[in-house]
Amino acid sequence: GKVREVLDELEQRGYHRFYIDGGKTIQSFLKEDLIEEMSITVFPVLLGGGIPLFGELENRLEFDLVSSQVYLDQLVQLHYRRKRST
Repeated sequence: GKVREVLDELEQRGYHRFYIDGGKTIQSFLKEDLIEEMSITVFPVLLGGGIPLFGELENRLEFDLVSSQVYLDQLVQLHYRRKRST
């Protein structure tokens, strides 16, 4: 899709790691199975509403937990790597 085309162009220019943020953007990358690693930070505040982070996916995507860290005794950052079948 369009996201893959943009990534291919950026990779040809020497860019290989990207930071993306926001529900709609993350969903676009997940739908095309373009996320190899992700960090999710959990804040102890419930906002309600808003755009879901992951949304609907056609296929199950599995990730392995690489690490977790706690910051300021309340924020938890989880680092995951995409699990690919070999």
